Amino acid sequence: MATFQVQVTGLTGITISSSGTSPTEAQLTQFLTDGAKEVLNSMPRSRQEMFTTSNTLNGSTTTLTLLGSEVFSVTRADGTINQPCRKIPAKLSGRALDSSDMIAVSVTDPAYYIENNILKIIPTPTNDNDAHVETLAYPVVAYSESTVAKFPDDGEYLIPLYASIKSLQNKMSSKFAELPTDVTFISLPVAPVAPVLISNQIGTLPTAPVYTGLSIAPSFSTVDTFISTDEDVELASVKIQEINSQINEYQASMQNQINLFNDANIEYQAEVSKLTENARLSSQDDVQSLQKYSNELSSYSTKVQIYQADASTKIQNYNAKIQKHITDYQWLSGQYKQLKDDYTAGLQKLIS
Repeated sequence: MATFQVQVTGLTGITISSSGTSPTEAQLTQFLTDGAKEVLNSMPRSRQEMFTTSNTLNGSTTTLTLLGSEVFSVTRADGTINQPCRKIPAKLSGRALDSSDMIAVSVTDPAYYIENNILKIIPTPTNDNDAHVETLAYPVVAYSESTVAKFPDDGEYLIPLYASIKSLQNKMSSKFAELPTDVTFISLPVAPVAPVLISNQIGTLPTAPVYTGLSIAPSFSTVDTFISTDEDVELASVKIQEINSQINEYQASMQNQINLFNDANIEYQAEVSKLTENARLSSQDDVQSLQKYSNELSSYSTKVQIYQADASTKIQNYNAKIQKHITDYQWLSGQYKQLKDDYTAGLQKLIS
């Protein structure tokens, strides 16, 4: 029979190694162990009784920490036979030790109580008169195993199903941890400073257009929360589509921004040309200043175009990477839903 790791890989298509994968082999072992515990806890008590384990209490170990396990039976030896222990509220433990009280215990009529998740027996167990507590046996299921001892045969297939669901959930969450949180563009060019003109006959230079770069940092933190904490794959899908829309809007805004700059720059260059013509009639110094400024403006405009091209390319690459993650996520999400439906139906059949 295939190991649980092979079964989970076959169901999910996920590569699982000792490190560097989502999930790792250690995480898969935890998922398998959690799955076995959930299956056992879901079964009716009549079936759970078939899969209990006995915990011995004596002079060395007098109490038992339950760790959430249900108690099926408690007995204490009286020197001859094992006597069943009756359960009493923890608040009555003092009265149970009072030999004159009507609920007093004895070696032939022992009792137990649970306080702060710790089971205690009175009279206290000794090496000669030990006690036995039957609890549900939760197995530790390693990724390398292919069967689980002392576990219902008709429910064993649910363990890799449960682990597959958790593995897909883990993988979906990791998809967005791998994404970059921002896109770094080349530095914006610095706009040239307009010259101070000498002649009042030329006119006043208007304010030159300045291109302002945008930044992009879509956050996938809520997506990760929906998947890993809330286990709500549908809400995560909605959030991903919102982020995808934000990126598309960003691209449109960037293109609109460069269009506005280009239009304003053409208009501004026309004004500079008009002032240059006026300067030819009055001041040679102003002509030289304006021509130099015009060249600087042209250089600035070219650098802005280079910046825009660089930003556009990087945004497209970023968007392509996100689209790839979204495609992968959608496949994982579909498989997650199908396996979860199979697991839920199988668990319902087991406990009905």
